[in-house]
Amino acid sequence: MWYVIHTMSGTEQKCMQQCMQYVDESDYVEMFVPHYISKKHFKKEWHDVEKTLFPGYLFVDTDRIEAVMEGLAKVHQYTRVLKDADVVSPITKEEQEFLSNMMDEHHIVRYSEGFLIGEKVCITSGPLKHYQGCIKTVDRHRRIAKLMIPVFGGMIPVEVGFGAVKRVSQEEFHQMKQQNIRKHQTSPRGKPGQVKVLSGAFEGMTGRLLCAMPERDEWMIELELFGVATKVSCQREEIEIL
Repeated sequence: MWYVIHTMSGTEQKCMQQCMQYVDESDYVEMFVPHYISKKHFKKEWHDVEKTLFPGYLFVDTDRIEAVMEGLAKVHQYTRVLKDADVVSPITKEEQEFLSNMMDEHHIVRYSEGFLIGEKVCITSGPLKHYQGCIKTVDRHRRIAKLMIPVFGGMIPVEVGFGAVKRVSQEEFHQMKQQNIRKHQTSPRGKPGQVKVLSGAFEGMTGRLLCAMPERDEWMIELELFGVATKVSCQREEIEIL
């Protein structure tokens, strides 16, 4: 079960190190600070930068929270385990599942990419592919998407990394799709690795299968979008192998 420890914003990593020093390692599975990958432009290039997903919070996976709290009492830095009313309790099963699916095995929300089609966000790859409905706004300059996610007993605003490769109108996007569809209607079918998209924003388009990760139900295909070969993440039910 995941419990949440509140500390001072900006000191999450330092606090976690102190907690690991005073809490017996047999009393928990792991402690972690969730992060997300953003992009920062310096030295004329964009670089990956890790940022804290929930400033002021770290998580502990344990079924012995009383023993953990005894250790936390020895920590010099401010720590407080979050409560539900007056009871110390873990986040809900649904909240833990939501966060687990959004983050990778290192508790990092990886960078997502996509397009802005009019006012609509279209995700091509990355964890936001499955959380499009949570996106409230996009900051193209900072390469950030602002979300509202269900955690800590309510809807919490967070920022994650998102790069909008291109902004187009609905008409431009429709024309691009139709060009792809017409092109493959007249070309030979059944080429090795050829796939057709059955649903979603790119429905009807044909591309090439790059790799498959069935255990995660993630199928990476390549579509030509606005003249550029672009990787698009799909679920198996969204594509047909020709």
